[in-house]
Amino acid sequence: MKNFKQKLDIVFENLDFKPRDINIYFQAFTHPSYANEAKVSNNERLEFLGDAILEFLVTKFIYLNFPDLSEGEMSKMRMKFVCEKANSEYALDLKLNEPLLLGKGEEEHGGRLKQSVLGNVFEAFLGAIYLDLGLEYVQNILEKVVYPRILNPESDIFTDHKSRLQEYTQSIDRRGVEYILEKEYGPSHDKTFVVSVFHDGIKLGTGIGKSKKEAEQQAAKDALSKLAVN
Repeated sequence: MKNFKQKLDIVFENLDFKPRDINIYFQAFTHPSYANEAKVSNNERLEFLGDAILEFLVTKFIYLNFPDLSEGEMSKMRMKFVCEKANSEYALDLKLNEPLLLGKGEEEHGGRLKQSVLGNVFEAFLGAIYLDLGLEYVQNILEKVVYPRILNPESDIFTDHKSRLQEYTQSIDRRGVEYILEKEYGPSHDKTFVVSVFHDGIKLGTGIGKSKKEAEQQAAKDALSKLAVN
């Protein structure tokens, strides 16, 4: 619990507010794989709550800020910014992967960087924030990581991280980066890939994906985050 609290404190320091009930966040970050091993409650109920709150608040935001959009256009916009991929991006922005509690197998298979795991923990975190601090604080989080993307016409939740990383490394020297498949697992119809990106023999980041291209994008995003490239 001490190690978890230290990592959670960093998340809240970045948000500039403090939690009241640490236990609800422990549950929010408890993946089912860890819950099965430790015999504690997992985060699925909080995920359910957070999902509903996220959809409601984003729907309200789109309705108020885009009065000329039709119902269908609003639905398409919401689908872009409230989905597993988008939610995983928000989770990484908030560094929610750091306090994640994973079972041994899930940890070994790169669960800390899996899109589905990250998307779920973002929703569970919002659910915990709502119960612990209230709707105003959930709004505060969305104002930091979700709403700016919606308002920016150039915003693209599917940013080409590989191109950004290539540009960054080549601005330092002429050598590019190399993506290496570390491992793959799962049945042939549902494989998961683990890819690392290297520059001049140094590992910059690692990514997980359901395709090699997705894993490479996640590896590049991880590298950019560690290199503090905006």
